[in-house]
Order: sequence, then structure tokens, then C-alpha cells
Amino acid sequence: MKYSEKDLRKILRQDIQISQETENRIQKTYKTLPRPISRRSKNRMPQAAALALLCIALPVGAYASVKTDFFQAMFGNDTKQSNPAIQKEIDDGKGNKIAVTIPSKEYVPVDEEKADEILGAWLSDEPIEKKIGSHALSIQNFVYDQNGALMYFTLEREGGVTALRGDQETNLGKGASFTDESDFYFICQTEQGVIGFDNTYVDTVKSSPEKMYCSAYILWERPLKDGDIPCLTLDTYPCPRKDLTENTEISTEKIRLTEKEPLPMNTVDLGDQGYLEYSPISLTVDLAKGLGLSAEQAQDPYYLEHLEILYEDNSSYVICDKDGHIDNSGYTLGRETYYATLYNRLMDAAKIEKIIVNGMEFPVK
Repeated sequence: MKYSEKDLRKILRQDIQISQETENRIQKTYKTLPRPISRRSKNRMPQAAALALLCIALPVGAYASVKTDFFQAMFGNDTKQSNPAIQKEIDDGKGNKIAVTIPSKEYVPVDEEKADEILGAWLSDEPIEKKIGSHALSIQNFVYDQNGALMYFTLEREGGVTALRGDQETNLGKGASFTDESDFYFICQTEQGVIGFDNTYVDTVKSSPEKMYCSAYILWERPLKDGDIPCLTLDTYPCPRKDLTENTEISTEKIRLTEKEPLPMNTVDLGDQGYLEYSPISLTVDLAKGLGLSAEQAQDPYYLEHLEILYEDNSSYVICDKDGHIDNSGYTLGRETYYATLYNRLMDAAKIEKIIVNGMEFPVK
């Protein structure tokens, strides 16, 4: 709907009556907007009226968030499809076939308003645009804590993306990977050199041959120290990766991924009886404490058999269950005696009653 100057002036002269719920949403939306440089102007539009006009353009009942795509990609099920446990035969590398079970994954709807409340203050929302040869990389959002991170990005190329391979098969496996044809490579790495290992999920619904939408679930090889900043370490080559030699000149660039602080961590420390850390995006548990495992077993994430978050209302989020062939994580990683995982859905830390690891209960409240 278009408004004439006369119509706008008439609207601005009116007392705007809105519900308390609408007022709360307007204020939250206002907080996500970039702050303009302060300049005095006789014609400056009143804040409430300007936001009311903004809301006129939004669909009724819609939650206005500049981070919607990120929340849906990381935690939602708009374009992610749940799958049951899958029986499959794979090559063992010796020419033989062995039977394996790919665990089930369940994706659930995400409350975007709640997600913004939990993560919004720590989530970057200024895109990082980078032209890399014939490809265009756009990092839309990034959030992190001392143990892991989440990154939402797109990779685009006229004529088709050739640098990254990702499809439904990689989504069920180890994630997307760079091709031999790519003339660049990147990883997440902090300013102090801590590497982030990742599982990159490709949205097969939104993506096209010319543009890939990707969600990277990242776990740091060791906990970050205070003040260490996540970066993208980008290597570019004068040739495809398949033609690299020891003498190839490689150009390396580090790009800061965020100016935001890391998410705060919560700790459940039971001394020798158990230790774990959790945030709104990750959970890390020391398998060497309180779980009856030997020192050797504690170094192997295979011995994490069951991980579950139980909420105050008695609902639960089963992240991992080996016997039930369930894996509702974004990514998992073993480091020394610690088992680290990222969630594949929104986790409200304020509502946790306890966390269950291999039958042992870690009380939160």
C-alpha cells in the first residue's frame, strides 16, 4: 500500500493505540535496527510513529527479525527434514562392505522470538561479503562461546558453485566439503590459532546450483581463552586444489567474524563426581569424572552413550542415545577427556531442571 505525503501527515497527527503485546514487539524490533548518527532535525519522525509505519508493511502476526534465516537454518525445520535411523553398507577401505546404522535426526519448529531473546545480543547481523575468484561468499550471521560456534553463510557463483560439494548425502554424513576444483579453502580459526572443526549442513530446499545456503556447526579444538576472537582463515590459490604442489604460492587472509562477546557459559561442577559446561548453543562434559570410565575410555567419545536435557515441565531433549540410534546434535567432537556437542534445536537454559549423561544426573537447579 502506498501513502501520499498528506496521508502520512494525517497518520502522524493521530494518537496511535496499540496493544501491549504489539508495543513489546515494536520495542524489540527497534533494538535490532542500526542506530543512526544523531542529528537534530525539525522534520524528524517520532520514534513510535515511524515504527508503527514499519509494522504496517509487515504481515499481520509475523515476527519481525533480521535474524530469521539464521534461526530457521540452525534450529528450525522449515527446510530440514527429519529422518529415521538408516541401515547402510559402507566400504571399510579394504574392499569389504560393513553394515552401519546412521542415527535418526529430528528437527523441530523454532520460536524465533524466543531465539532472539536468548541469542540476539550475541549474534552478529552485519554480513561479511567477500569475492573469492569467481565465487562470492557472504557470512550472514555468527555466534560463539568458548567451546563452539554457529555460522550461517551463502556461497554463490554464476554458472554454478564449483568450490563446495554438499547435498542430502553429505547432510547425513560428515557435512559439505571443498572440491578438488576449488581455488580456495577456508576454516574458522581464532586470532590465537585455535582451529574450529565443523559440520556444514547445506539447505537443499533453498539452495540452487548457483547459490548454496549453508549452516556450519563448529567446535573449537580447545576452549577459547578470554579475548580470543574467531576469524575466518582464507587460503586462495592460483590453481585448483588438485594441482597444488609444495611450490605453489598460497595467499592467506584472516577475517574477523564478529565484534560481539562470546555467549556466557554455565557450569555444573561436582568435583571428582562430575563436571560439565553448557550455553545456549553447546554442551561439554568431562567423561573422566563420575561416569565410571577408565582414563583411556574417557578419551573416546564412543563411550558417551546417552545425553539428555530434562526441562522443568518434564519435557526433554535427547541429544544422543546410542542404543536408540538417536543423534539430535549439530556436531560432536572428542577432545582429550571431554565430549563436546552443539544442539540442532533451540535450547532454553533458563528452563533446564537437570542434564543426564550415561544415566548420571547433573542437577542444574
